[in-house]
Amino acid sequence: MTTSLSRRNFLRSAVGVAVMSATGVPTLVACSNGSTTAGTARASTVTLPSYVPFAGPKPDLAGTADGVPPGYRTYPKELVTTVKSPPLRGGKVSVMTDIFDPLPPSKDKNAAWQAVEKQLGGTLDLTIVPDSDWATKFQTVLAANQLPDLFLMSDSTLVNNLPAFLSAKCTDLTPYLSGDKVKDYPNLANVPQVVWQACVVQDKIYGLPIPRSITGGAGFYNKRLLDAAGIEYPAGAEDFLAACKELTKPQQGQWAIVNSKGNTFFTFVQQMFGVPYSWKEDGGKLVKSFETPEYKAALEFAVQLVKAGVTVPGSDGADGTARKNSFRSGKGAFVYDGFPAYTDYSRAMKRLDPENDPRAFVPMAPKGGKANTWADNVLFAYTLIKKSDDARAKELLAVANFFAAPFGSTENLLLTYGVEGVDFTRDANGNPKQTSKGEAELTVPWKYIAAPPQVLFNATDPTYVDNAHADLTKLLGMVVKDPTTSMISPTNDKLGGDIGHAFSDVRNDVIAGRKPISAFDAALAKWKKDGGDKIRGEYETALSGGASPR
Repeated sequence: MTTSLSRRNFLRSAVGVAVMSATGVPTLVACSNGSTTAGTARASTVTLPSYVPFAGPKPDLAGTADGVPPGYRTYPKELVTTVKSPPLRGGKVSVMTDIFDPLPPSKDKNAAWQAVEKQLGGTLDLTIVPDSDWATKFQTVLAANQLPDLFLMSDSTLVNNLPAFLSAKCTDLTPYLSGDKVKDYPNLANVPQVVWQACVVQDKIYGLPIPRSITGGAGFYNKRLLDAAGIEYPAGAEDFLAACKELTKPQQGQWAIVNSKGNTFFTFVQQMFGVPYSWKEDGGKLVKSFETPEYKAALEFAVQLVKAGVTVPGSDGADGTARKNSFRSGKGAFVYDGFPAYTDYSRAMKRLDPENDPRAFVPMAPKGGKANTWADNVLFAYTLIKKSDDARAKELLAVANFFAAPFGSTENLLLTYGVEGVDFTRDANGNPKQTSKGEAELTVPWKYIAAPPQVLFNATDPTYVDNAHADLTKLLGMVVKDPTTSMISPTNDKLGGDIGHAFSDVRNDVIAGRKPISAFDAALAKWKKDGGDKIRGEYETALSGGASPR
């Protein structure tokens, strides 16, 4: 499995947040709910943490019931302090987390890191792992039984049996966070329940969520490159292909599409063609996404794009960092990436060229078709707490509560921008503006320890908030859900990942031109025979009333 994009779609748990690999094909990993009966799914007995929204600064653009985050055109002037006393009181906490950016300066040379430790009241022993090394590092630490106090769980396929691993190695947070108990940690209480549902396994709360915005979107495009070529945003898939051909200028080092490992661009192609999100239900009968005619049409279109030479050469083997850098530098006009990357692209690309204009890619359908987006981004991942006694568990939750400080708080200002006068200054509107030192120091991935619900704000690009709010409104209006996400298939638990990987390997060979399109049909038949049909049957039993959704 390629892990570079699996972070934001990593886990099917109590509400069934499906694992979505960088290939765009669900990896079919699930958490058992404790039952061994085929097709069993039942209501969870856990009481989710109570939701107590942060009473912070009023936004310029209100959030919506569909999940569009609130937007702030300028940084709030009146901030709220949410953590009244240091959670560590002289102690130490070890943390291991991922990073997609350049490594920051070490703590002794990092004013922001030192300021964070001061507010924590103790020592933060932080192991920062580049994304390309994450799987190897995680499994090495696991094999050595040297888990840190807090660590990111971004890919459930890295453990053999997730429920058993959680039970043996991690702290059950239910006694501390269930219902009103979460109010002891007000920043964690600010996380909506729909996000907490994704942190429940076997009727227990294990994870500390890193929230996202329901859909991961379909990627981005650089409007500057389209404008320079005199190209209007494509109205349909046919127009998209024509635009890609026109945008591809190898002699100028420019192509239309930036790809990466697992053919990540195929995700937005699937959404263009209206491929279902994992499963499609019709009258109690289920059809897998890649059994649909829409999927076959999307695959043929992807093959056509590759044959036309519109993808950046060699990018099908690139990792996430290389993919981002290629798009930022203008090698390609279109890229697949998660919507949360929008503000980072905007900031970085405007700095490279003020005319750069990254926008969210809104899928366009082929003639006679209907495009969609997927409900694949309730959370990025979650953080687990190593098995701890009662006092230590409470202390570590207090640390997580600090890192979950919401936008509009003094703690969030520090975590996002660092130390005023060192890492950032203020512009004429009072917006934080990072110095070159701050840009280097603030790559510390605090946001992958714990995080608040997202908001839309970008001081370096005044157009970002309105564009992002409008784009996400469009994307959420096209969302389709997986009807099985609240259900459990024991066969899926056992075999889903393996047979899904085998299928996607063949699919990637077809896209790359290494195998003919007929190989897809053979791979699909093998998937069905090796367990796909049995998984379908278990889900259909639950859908028909043989069991209830969790």
